[in-house]
Amino acid sequence: MASAIRLFLPFSLLVIFFLAIHITLSNAQNTTEDIINKICRSVEDYGFCKQTFEDNLLSPVANIVDLTHITILQSSSNATNTLDFIRHLLGNMTTDDDDVALKNALTECENAYRVLARSFQNAFLFFNSKDYDSVLFVERSTPRVQASCTSTFNTPPNPFNPLDERNRQMRILITMAVVAATELTSSSINAFYVLGIYKLFINGRIKYYYSFISRTILSS
Repeated sequence: MASAIRLFLPFSLLVIFFLAIHITLSNAQNTTEDIINKICRSVEDYGFCKQTFEDNLLSPVANIVDLTHITILQSSSNATNTLDFIRHLLGNMTTDDDDVALKNALTECENAYRVLARSFQNAFLFFNSKDYDSVLFVERSTPRVQASCTSTFNTPPNPFNPLDERNRQMRILITMAVVAATELTSSSINAFYVLGIYKLFINGRIKYYYSFISRTILSS
């Protein structure tokens, strides 16, 4: 059994090492168009998604970091602009306005978009700090927040929805942001494993871990 372990451990580490390299290189070789297509196939309006990226690319060549940056900025801008629009609508409603249902729905949406604007502002700060896991963590809660604004207009007495198109665009941008951040964190994890295993090889520590694991297994 000991000889089998001695043969298996180095081999398994090599397999993990080369698989991690393969995955990381595959991600790195994806063109800008490939990454955009992958993200946009995950949303309800492919054309809107692709146009958003194309309108905001600073260079014809962009990686997942650049595209994630675009999704955060566009989501933040949309949330802030929609929040201002809602406040404008509420400000124009008189105190004796009969459409109480609309006022209540807009108030619900004001709260939702305030949270969305703050969430993407935080995501932007985390992104600038290269804390991509926190970017994804913050963004994952935003679909539920946005949905609360949509659902309030679908609840009886079903008031007229002046935010229908804005909600649709926000929903798409949120999906783009979450998918992009997921891709980004996945790429970062692959790179982390490759670097970690590479350092083990370079520092000659595989022999140490091999001996340690062997002794642990044999003594159990």
